[in-house]
Amino acid sequence: MARSYVLDTHACVFMLAAPKKLGSGARAALRRVEAGREEAWLAAAVVAEVLLLRGLGRIGVGLPELRRAMELAPSLHFSPLDLEQLDEFSSLGSITDPFDRLIVSAARSKRAILITRDTAVAEGGLVETLW
Repeated sequence: MARSYVLDTHACVFMLAAPKKLGSGARAALRRVEAGREEAWLAAAVVAEVLLLRGLGRIGVGLPELRRAMELAPSLHFSPLDLEQLDEFSSLGSITDPFDRLIVSAARSKRAILITRDTAVAEGGLVETLW
């Protein structure tokens, strides 16, 4: 069975604007997604955080770039916030950052590997990670 991934916000931004900043494992996984051999998800929380960072002028990518990436890689999907993710969210009280908590919830509900370099999330053991 092909693996499935959820991208953390920084992984999403790096994918769009600076792919060389991705870890080697993340780059390889995203190449497989682009080739259609595996799938990846952009959680609603990631898209919201990208839009907030764009609005603050901290990044140069936004919704047009996200849409274009999904058009170019049909195995890259948008994951709306749903009740299954919120059920996971309610069980993750140890994660205090609301965006991190929503992103981990998305990965857990999709039974996906989280592409992240966030060591606190990776070391927390709540979800499998890759960088």
